[in-house]
Amino acid sequence: MEVGGILAPGRAVSTNLLKQWHLGERLLVEVVQKTSEGVGIIRVKGVDMSALLESSTKVGEQFWVKVGNLSEGSLMLIREPLVEKQGEVQLVSPQFKQVTERGLPINQEIIALLKSFPTEKSGMAALVSNLQGTPFDGLITNLRKSSPKWECLSEENGAEVLLECLRKLGVDYEQRIQQLMKLDPQAKEIEKNSLKETFKFALLEALQNQEGLNYHDSQETLTKLLQKLTGQQLWFKTGALDNAYLLLHLPIFNQEELVPVQIAIESPRKGGKMDEQHCRVGLQMETQQLGQVGIDAFFYGDSMTMRVLTCDPQSLLNLLEEVKPEATNQFAKLGINLTNIETGDLNQNPEFRNFLQGSRRSGVDIQR
Repeated sequence: MEVGGILAPGRAVSTNLLKQWHLGERLLVEVVQKTSEGVGIIRVKGVDMSALLESSTKVGEQFWVKVGNLSEGSLMLIREPLVEKQGEVQLVSPQFKQVTERGLPINQEIIALLKSFPTEKSGMAALVSNLQGTPFDGLITNLRKSSPKWECLSEENGAEVLLECLRKLGVDYEQRIQQLMKLDPQAKEIEKNSLKETFKFALLEALQNQEGLNYHDSQETLTKLLQKLTGQQLWFKTGALDNAYLLLHLPIFNQEELVPVQIAIESPRKGGKMDEQHCRVGLQMETQQLGQVGIDAFFYGDSMTMRVLTCDPQSLLNLLEEVKPEATNQFAKLGINLTNIETGDLNQNPEFRNFLQGSRRSGVDIQR
């Protein structure tokens, strides 16, 4: 495995020290300090430097790394796999790793869906919009039913409402079918009816409608929607490595308009689940007034810090001051203490964009 995301500013380590390190050199890294935002201090050869740490890294942890990428102005240290996980993990391609992390069979169609889902330009919102005015526009109504409403969220039920929205979308469709076999007859019938209310069931039913398949453009759209949803299900399976990670592309309704939202979540594992109290959440969506807006949030217990990223962060400062009290109040209703909001330039944050496309922090980046 790899542990990533350690970014050291130039002032934290001397250029002369970096020049002493060579490609392939083995170094011992110790985590000295870590804050709720994932910022901390690492120690390498007795020298302390500031760093960005991934969610599962703990204070006092030590691990061996190798210098994996030495270029002008930067240095990457790649964590060595644990002894019991050595072997093919070091040798396989990124696509193969994406499959094996999730315990999936090596299948070219699965690999293609995993690879294309994060970068596919025709998102679910655009595809669903193409169904308006066709025999399948009822799918839009189905999707609207599963779209979350802010006013329905509270500290008591917020997490349950959001999870139920994902269930209505159908991200656990096949898993529920498998569990269906273990239920008693009455519970099985209730679960069957619940599955029929999901967007995935409606999509599969539409594809099986032979009369509707005379509409070639609609058939192509339905097929792409099914591929998009299946790709999302594969990324929703959080894998077998130490850190859980998932991607979501959700079409959210803003009044009657479909708005595409991209979400990435990374956290340590909590048993077989994600640790929602210690995680990073990245979110990006298109807005009418500000264009593309990204949210990079870190949760630590009941506290949260966030950076709001736009292409024009200066124009956002006054707006943030106006909405901060209301935002703080709304998050408080969910039991979350919003401790800090910062702004940043979306164009100057490639690591955030990579995070939304499935690239987890995969090394120790030290910039001179």
